[in-house]
Amino acid sequence: METAPLSKNHASGHSETYRKLVTALLGGAVICPWSFPAEARLLEQQDIRNKINGWVSDLGMELAETSSGRGNYLVYRSFDPTVKAVARDMFSRVMKDLRFYVRMLEVLMNSFHADITMVAGEELRFHDLLNKVGQSPSLQSQLSELSSSKKHSAVKEQLESLFQRLVKEGLLVEANTKHSIYQVTARIELIQDVIIFIGESEKLSEPESESPSPRQRSLS
Repeated sequence: METAPLSKNHASGHSETYRKLVTALLGGAVICPWSFPAEARLLEQQDIRNKINGWVSDLGMELAETSSGRGNYLVYRSFDPTVKAVARDMFSRVMKDLRFYVRMLEVLMNSFHADITMVAGEELRFHDLLNKVGQSPSLQSQLSELSSSKKHSAVKEQLESLFQRLVKEGLLVEANTKHSIYQVTARIELIQDVIIFIGESEKLSEPESESPSPRQRSLS
């Protein structure tokens, strides 16, 4: 039985989604069902993955997944001088904001589940978080230390500023505006992977040391 040809509208929509997918990946986005729903569905198709890998291979890149497999992004396959410069620049930017990310994760995890990392797709209800932080001097102190809180004194304003930054950086998406419900994207998972990698690298470099390094102290 022959398969019916795709309609013009369907083919056009597919082409537009593919263009947005490639553009987002080249722009450093982490594609997941919450940040880029249509693009993530398209990327589930093996022929699309093969097509993208074939195209970006000329740039020395390939698709990679976050630790849970829920997010996809581009990485370099080898480290020539140009790639090293790009990687060094990206690593410097991550390190610059590393303290913020670590402390931000501490606030969120201590508010919802202290011993479990944030998971892509997880819901964060702003008013629930506001209520928990409002009842905890410890969480209030942690929140006030974030760089996003510096211009605000009230807990609600500090949380609003934090969420605005996380949405802007693609770590959260607003799932329900009316009820202020947000969802975690796979980008936050990638940041957690980087933090874990840095922590494990420092442990390997100082196997005999019982006291934390200055950097390790700064991450706590």
